[in-house]
Amino acid sequence: MDKNTYEKIPREITSQLRGHGTPRGLQQDGPVLLSYGFRPFFLGAGVWAIIAMILWLALLTQDFDFAHRYGQSNWHAHELLFGFATAALVGYLMTTIPNWTGGFPLAGRPLAGLALLWLAGRIALLSVDHLPMLLCLSVDWLFLPIFAFFCAREFRKSRRVLDLKPLAALMLLSAFNAGFHASAATTTDTTFWVRASLSIYVLLITSTSAKLVPSFTNSWLAQSGKKRLEPANRKIDRAVLLSTAVALMIWTAAPHGAMTTIATCIATTCQLIRIKGWFSRFVLGAPLILALQLSYVFIPLGLFGVAAASLGVMPDHAGLHLLGIGAVAGMILAIMNRSIRLHIGRSERGAVALLLSSPCLLLAGLIRVAADLLPESYFLLIVAAGLLWIAGFTLFLINAAPLLTRVRRQSNRQAPPPIRMNMR
Repeated sequence: MDKNTYEKIPREITSQLRGHGTPRGLQQDGPVLLSYGFRPFFLGAGVWAIIAMILWLALLTQDFDFAHRYGQSNWHAHELLFGFATAALVGYLMTTIPNWTGGFPLAGRPLAGLALLWLAGRIALLSVDHLPMLLCLSVDWLFLPIFAFFCAREFRKSRRVLDLKPLAALMLLSAFNAGFHASAATTTDTTFWVRASLSIYVLLITSTSAKLVPSFTNSWLAQSGKKRLEPANRKIDRAVLLSTAVALMIWTAAPHGAMTTIATCIATTCQLIRIKGWFSRFVLGAPLILALQLSYVFIPLGLFGVAAASLGVMPDHAGLHLLGIGAVAGMILAIMNRSIRLHIGRSERGAVALLLSSPCLLLAGLIRVAADLLPESYFLLIVAAGLLWIAGFTLFLINAAPLLTRVRRQSNRQAPPPIRMNMR
């Protein structure tokens, strides 16, 4: 193959020719769901978000009992942090790691095996009252280390040392999952592990958003003929990441006290300065970009809630739910909505269900926090928040499930530009 011919081939094809793998996302045989790594995990995240919330509401409202040995509140927290959120994280990394390494063609049977292992973890924790606990916890725990092994293999082949930070995040989540299981199995408090795990997700969002949010925003502004955002200030981005990391570490270790209050207030201020640089009034006409930015706003809101809780002004769960539902789940939903259409090549125009999904979820986050602040209406608000959560992910699946299971990306379609996870 001569040089001129080689240069005409799309970048994603040439990278796979070098590695002799299946072109990423272009596998044309076998089930559509297994043709690209993000498909089964984005679908699984959406389905499990609904099932887990239905089961949780059933526990609260009906005489329905399961996961008693593990602790039902522990099960609820675990399945959102290590069931729903990890599926979405793995799906996202399935789209970004190939852009960094030019490889990772995980599709077909290997992808099915990884997805089934994730599903086995969900079933195992539902069966913990009827099967040996160690077996159930081990089945759940294996998923993240095995996926981390796949990632490490690709990073080793490409020798991209600077991209090892998401691998470190996966290993930390694996360790925190083990700690969570150990605490739940011995009936000790799991809130330390909840804070630690949630902090990893918040830091991943904080670091990734440094380029992801401006990239998506500028792309839409350019397509609309509007003025692009001002170039990012690297010093502000570093200050945001550093202050947020310090605040979350202090909060994880000691949720109450002056140090937590001071650190989270500093981080909140830095986050708000960053958000101010992202906003453009034209974004109000782009629902998916607006959902992305509004979800990110829940990070400073959550940090402020943590600061208020450290002073005893708000309940501890208020900050947790602002970060967990609004920031983490909100960003997950917004990124899945955007990424699916970006990688499959479909516009969001006319997709009413897609556009309504994020507002439902963000409203669920606010109502869940209101439940912590209004104890006289706690039960009613909990149910309302749960139903809005279910509605948000149901709307997501109405739009996304057919795309994930039936629509292939055509081989003549250029891959989207890489979105780097800048965690430096």
